[in-house]
Amino acid sequence: MNRLPLKFAVKCLVTAGLLWLAFRKVDLGSVSSVLAGLDPWPAAAALLGSILIIVADATLLSVVLRIFERSVPFATALLYSLVGWFFGNLAPSTVGGDIFRGVQLSRSGVPAGAAARLIISIRFLSFATLVAVMLAGLPIAFGLTQRRDSLVLTGIFAAASGALATILLLAHFPRGSRLGQWPPLRKLFTLSDDFRRLLKPGSRTALAWLAALVQHLLRVAILAILAAGLGLGVPLATLFALTPAALLIAMVPISIGGFGPRELTFVYLLGTAGVSAEAALSLSIAFGLLRVFVGTIGGVIWSLMSDHHYSVDHPSA
Repeated sequence: MNRLPLKFAVKCLVTAGLLWLAFRKVDLGSVSSVLAGLDPWPAAAALLGSILIIVADATLLSVVLRIFERSVPFATALLYSLVGWFFGNLAPSTVGGDIFRGVQLSRSGVPAGAAARLIISIRFLSFATLVAVMLAGLPIAFGLTQRRDSLVLTGIFAAASGALATILLLAHFPRGSRLGQWPPLRKLFTLSDDFRRLLKPGSRTALAWLAALVQHLLRVAILAILAAGLGLGVPLATLFALTPAALLIAMVPISIGGFGPRELTFVYLLGTAGVSAEAALSLSIAFGLLRVFVGTIGGVIWSLMSDHHYSVDHPSA
């Protein structure tokens, strides 16, 4: 039995259910009015910010490939990044941007296992830098929220930090034991080894971390631009303090394009700082639609390209 349609159906149900929770106490007319009033100049600036994210993402991909002794021209890395937005935000399947990259790398001659390790390492690096951004914003968040909500934020940060610490500590786990031969644990050992390669001092690793960090900061900047363009009056400090936690939760692959978890967490987290549900939802939807728009461009480009456009040189020093 093909499990892909079932997984897609489950994601659709999760997305619909979470969106229903986010919208159930919101005036849809107000949200529509806010979205319709988006100023075109901030919208264009947000689009430019998305292009810069793609450039930073392509930089991250090309640098990590070199760390793992592969290489691609920067134009090819841009192609991977842009088309990845289509698969991550718009394609009607369970195939995300990361899986697209892994499959395409394997088609370009990178062994499937190595391609998967590359993509997982990039994803984990992105996760780690987002946790760092969240940490930087926590002091501001604690000043904006009540004690209960601060504990929720602390719990999200603690869970994410615990996952990072666990992966790093696995490097010291005895691998010759019977438990160490358990297949899922062996995969985590591999992730730990690969991630530690990204911690070694050097210009390439520094650039990889910077490229990942810049993407998250750009997302916060885009949210601030969209908030201004929608006339929501949400301060940049509030967005910096609270939206990284929402984006962190949206990274969990349980919905279509992040829709659902992102809207629900935006409503809750921004609501703790006094932002109305209509304003939080409008901002989250505008952010999601921007990603869909860029993903559409990626989909058009993907339809025009063939496998040789994604070629990888290997090995590379």
